[in-house]
Amino acid sequence: MPDMNMHYASFIPPEFVTAWIREINEYEMQYQNTLFARNFVPTRDVGAGIDYDTITYYNSPDRRAQFISKGSVPEPFTARARTAKHEIYQIAEGFNVNERDLKKAEGAAMKKKEIDIAVRNIHKAEDYAVMNGDGLDLLGIAGAARLNSLGKIEAAAGTYNNMGAWNGSDATRDPYEDINTALTLMEPSFKPAYLVGRRQDLAWLNTMDSERRPFWKDIAELFGKGENDKKDSWMVESEYTPAGYVYIIPYDPQAMEFVISEEIDIDDEYGKQPGGNFWVEIKEWINPIEVHVNEAVVEINIQ
Repeated sequence: MPDMNMHYASFIPPEFVTAWIREINEYEMQYQNTLFARNFVPTRDVGAGIDYDTITYYNSPDRRAQFISKGSVPEPFTARARTAKHEIYQIAEGFNVNERDLKKAEGAAMKKKEIDIAVRNIHKAEDYAVMNGDGLDLLGIAGAARLNSLGKIEAAAGTYNNMGAWNGSDATRDPYEDINTALTLMEPSFKPAYLVGRRQDLAWLNTMDSERRPFWKDIAELFGKGENDKKDSWMVESEYTPAGYVYIIPYDPQAMEFVISEEIDIDDEYGKQPGGNFWVEIKEWINPIEVHVNEAVVEINIQ
């Protein structure tokens, strides 16, 4: 959250900025539980001024430690390392405030809606990028799953085909079996935490199987949950999920991370613009998703 003690060097009165920062903080507290990116991907703070987050990946032989007798020396192991640089991106929105409004007692309150819209749009950009990347350097969950070398569940003519469309349009369907097979395509060191999809696609798990039992009640055990646990403890909605697909993801910083350099804040260090306007910018510096292991994410085509 922004620092309530910070003030800025433009012609916008400090009390306006303070009121807007308070609005950002109130928005964050009210809506924090609805944010996909910041709730379902582990977060890490790298500090201000960082342009690239440098990660070192180690590769060593897969072995167990040795049982040895007193005075003996274990056989050494070797490790290889590679370094990857993940860019920190700026995400921003902005609006104008007119000089006449700066003279009004209610001037700051008049722009609260713009503050809310700007913060909401920033979080929408985060949520979209976490799922779909940015078309350039960010893979996103969907992009990582499609690069999973262990495979994915496909609709037809694939190595691992689904057991029929989840909407019941095929003669057979078995979402349990589709998800169970998908779990074998997740790197074993990770545990499945969430099944992510659009509301319309996850809704098919509420329908009944041949025993008149909702599919999700049996599927819950695959995510370490019981049928009496809330569905939203492992079924996660994201409107930005590609239609007709769901994804199994872990909650593990070794798999993927949401990296923060500077949280959402206000920049009003701009002089007067034409028309007597002052530019106000709401921005942050983050990498919404650093994917470390593609094989941690599995895609299921449910069509």
